[in-house]
Amino acid sequence: MEDIGKQIAKAALEIKAITLSPDDPYTWASGYRMPIYNDNRRLLNSYEHRMLVANGFKDTIQSENIPVDYILGTSTAGIAPATSIADLLKVPLIIMEEGKAYHCKTGITVGTKVGYDVVASTCPWAIPHGVYMANDKQLPFMYVRQSKKGHGLKQQIEGIPEEGKKALLVDFYKGESYFDDAVKALLEKGVTPLIQLQCDFTNLTDEVSIEGKNVLVIEDLMSTGGSSAKEVQSARDAGGIVNYILSIFNYGLDKAVQAFGSLAQKCEVRSLLIYDVLLDVAKETGDLIDEQVKLLGEWRADPFNWGEKHGFPKVEK
Repeated sequence: MEDIGKQIAKAALEIKAITLSPDDPYTWASGYRMPIYNDNRRLLNSYEHRMLVANGFKDTIQSENIPVDYILGTSTAGIAPATSIADLLKVPLIIMEEGKAYHCKTGITVGTKVGYDVVASTCPWAIPHGVYMANDKQLPFMYVRQSKKGHGLKQQIEGIPEEGKKALLVDFYKGESYFDDAVKALLEKGVTPLIQLQCDFTNLTDEVSIEGKNVLVIEDLMSTGGSSAKEVQSARDAGGIVNYILSIFNYGLDKAVQAFGSLAQKCEVRSLLIYDVLLDVAKETGDLIDEQVKLLGEWRADPFNWGEKHGFPKVEK
């Protein structure tokens, strides 16, 4: 069987979950201008891709004998893949907020006789339930932010919204709902919310103690590592035992190594797809020409000075 990293790389390149833009670099959340952008949320559109990632995580967990009492999905992008692997292993899924762990009680299903062909949710609290429902029916999934992101592709909908689709919209919220904004965003992309499920998140979550429990953190992308390391520390501060974090893709940047090196106790990082494998696959598939290979090599060698050298200075916040 082909290596899981290569399978994910081929899928990501095919659906443009990984793209290049050397002439007009993306602005990462850090403000740096970068010629590569990874949008793993596009993998959510396909049940097969969601399961490819989930089974990759499962193989890693089993091969490394990682003990798991809880699966923690990083907010926001890590929650969806964490949901799939938690369900696959039949392990409770948690989300951390303000130092507290909340168990998301998935299990709600809705029949498809009414004619929806995609599941959408608000975020973050509705994501686990939306993913569970999408997996149950093997349908596409996407989630809708309250507003467009201020960096990267500046999207409000994460996934692949397709015109003409009819959606089951899941809105399990904490505090004030932004349901109307989500409906508007979907309609602007030609997706019609056919059914709506709404309720306060407290009906479907329980605050739980993770004191002394083995918590496995799931991240979608490891870039500079700062937010991922903070998520690990947050779970540890709540008493959890966190020795591993798994991600779908990893740029392999020194900044991430430094971020995890700053933790008082070591946390192992494992990623299904690493940068070098991505480049190898991209060359094999013809997605990269020699100039792009050179460009990406230069970026990888000095990612945080690359933009300045090529006339794209850091965007100061």
